[in-house]
Amino acid sequence: MKQISTIAVLMLLCTCLLAQVVTVSGYVREAGSKESLIGVSVAVVGTKNGTSTNNYGFYSLRVPANQSSKIRFSALGYASFEDTLYLSASLQKDIFLVAAAQEINEVTINAQSENNQAPEMSVVRLEVSQIKQIPSLLGEKDVIKALQLLPGVQKGTEGSTALYVRGGGPDQNLILLDGAQVYNANHLFGFFSVFNGDAIKNVEFWKGGFPARYGGRLSSVIDLQMKEGGKDRLRGEGGVGLLSSRLTLDGPLSKLGKSSFLLSGRRTYLDLLTMPLMPKDDKVGYRFYDLNAKVNFDLGNQDKLYVSGYFGNDALKLRQETQRTSGVIKEKGLLGWGNATGTIRWNHLFNQKLFMNATLSLTDFKFLLSNDLERRRADTLVSSSLTEFSSSIRDYTLKADFDYFPNNAHNLKFGALLTNHRFKPRAFLSENRVKNEQTSDNKIFNNQEFALYGEDTYTKIGFRSMQGSE
Repeated sequence: MKQISTIAVLMLLCTCLLAQVVTVSGYVREAGSKESLIGVSVAVVGTKNGTSTNNYGFYSLRVPANQSSKIRFSALGYASFEDTLYLSASLQKDIFLVAAAQEINEVTINAQSENNQAPEMSVVRLEVSQIKQIPSLLGEKDVIKALQLLPGVQKGTEGSTALYVRGGGPDQNLILLDGAQVYNANHLFGFFSVFNGDAIKNVEFWKGGFPARYGGRLSSVIDLQMKEGGKDRLRGEGGVGLLSSRLTLDGPLSKLGKSSFLLSGRRTYLDLLTMPLMPKDDKVGYRFYDLNAKVNFDLGNQDKLYVSGYFGNDALKLRQETQRTSGVIKEKGLLGWGNATGTIRWNHLFNQKLFMNATLSLTDFKFLLSNDLERRRADTLVSSSLTEFSSSIRDYTLKADFDYFPNNAHNLKFGALLTNHRFKPRAFLSENRVKNEQTSDNKIFNNQEFALYGEDTYTKIGFRSMQGSE
C-alpha cells in the first residue's frame, strides 16, 4: 500500500511538472510597412530553446509557465528586439522589427571539426537586396543568374538563364512563384528570366534533400515569394536599362493598415527602337513584358488572405511585303510564348500550435507559331491563308499545408495536394480564306495528380532543454 501511494505521488509530481509549460506565438513583421519577415530567429535568452518564423512570418515557442522568460527576436538587417514575459497562460504576441544597419566586429573562422545538426541540407536562402548587388548583364538584375554563381550549379551556354544543378537538366528544376509552378522561366530566348527582382521578396534554392512538401524532384527546387506591399505609405521604385524599363508601386489599400497592394511591371523597348529604322516593307520586331500584382488582406488575428498573379509574354514579329511579277505578296509571322499564374492563399491559425495555409493556384503556359500569307494581283485577292501551330499546358492546383508545433523539439509539416493537368501537346490550324476552308487538329489530354506528405523536423537540443505538454 505504501509503494502504491509513493508511485501515485511521483506520477502527480511529474504531471504537474509537465503541465508547467505555455506557448507564445504570433507574427513577426517589419515596422512601418508591416511586411511579414521570414526566417526570424526567436530564442529564449540563456537557454537553448528557439525556433524561427515560417514563410508567412508565424512563430510558435514553448516557455516555462509562472516564471520570467526573456525572448529575443533577431534577423539580419534588423535591430534585435527583446521582451521579458511572465506567463501563466498561452499568449499570442505580434512583433515588429525595425530595419537597421549593424556594425559588427571582424569575423575569425577557425578550422575545427564539428558535427552539423542542421536538418536542412543543400538549401540556400537569398534576399533580393543581395541579388541587386551582383553585377549583371546589360544592367538587368536577375534572380536566376545569381543562382548560377552558387557551388554545384552550371549555367550552360554563356549568358543564358539555364540551370544545370549537379548534373541535372534545365527541365528537371521545379520553379514556384507564390506556390504556382512556372514551366518556362525565360525571356529573350533564355538570356533573361521572367522574375522581376523588384517584385520578389525571398528566394529558397534547394539543390538536394528536397522536403516532402515539394514532391519527388530530380534536380532542384526554386521557391520564390513575391512582396506583399507596405501598409504604411505609398512607395515607388523603378529603373531604366539598356533593354528594358521597370516600375514598381506598393502601398496600403485602406487607412486602417489592414490591406496592401503590389503592382510591378517591366517591358523591353527593342521593337520600339528598331522597327522605325527598318525598311517599310521589311520589319522584324521583338518584345517581352512582365506584370506582377498582389493584394493581401488582414482579416484578424486568425485569418489572412493573399491574392497574387503573374503575366508575361514574348513575341517575335515579322512583317514583309514583296513585289513580284505575279503580284504583291504580304506575309506576317509570329513566334510567341507566355506564362500566366494566379494564386489565392488563405492563412488560418487554429490555435497557437496549429497553422494552416490553403492555396488555390492556376498555371498556364502557351506557345504559338503562326504565318499569315496574302497574295494580290492588280488589287485582286488571289490567295489568303493562315497557318498556326500551338501547344499549351494548364494546371489547376488545390493544396493545404499545415504547420504543427507540439513542442520545441518537433516541427511537424503535413498536407495534401490535388492537381488537374490539361495538356495540349500539338494544335494545328490551316485556313484558306479565299475558298473558305479550314483544317484543324486539336487534341487535349487531362490528367489528375494527388499527393499526401508529412515531415517532422526534430531538434535534439530543444528537446533536452524543455519537455512537457500544455
